[in-house]
Amino acid sequence: MIRERSLLIKGLIFLLAVFILNIPFPNSAPLINSVFSFLGLPIYGNEETMTGFYYTNNAWAIMLLISLFLLYKSLNCHRLKLTILAAFIVTSGPGFMIEVMQKTVLSGMYAVSYDAENSNCTFETNKRETI
Repeated sequence: MIRERSLLIKGLIFLLAVFILNIPFPNSAPLINSVFSFLGLPIYGNEETMTGFYYTNNAWAIMLLISLFLLYKSLNCHRLKLTILAAFIVTSGPGFMIEVMQKTVLSGMYAVSYDAENSNCTFETNKRETI
């Protein structure tokens, strides 16, 4: 069933990276946006108006295509079915996984997502002012 084990391992590593980068954190933006911001890379082609090429989405799509290609080349039989299944899991899995965790394990905490319209955040500064 497995043609080349090294390609399978590389493909699964890329799939895991794509899966993790697609996790909606914080709130609704994928994690790859935070990674790009942390590294100082532009998210959009024109940062002032937030228009142009969406570099994070392009990087994510390229990584997904590379991982699916490696997975396809590493398998012998059922390669198309498994590749399509992997693409479906990686694209829809992170959001679904976060939602399920939020409703079961982390219920009431809003640890990963929150209601932005009904949220209120206050804190005190050193000058005893409430902002």
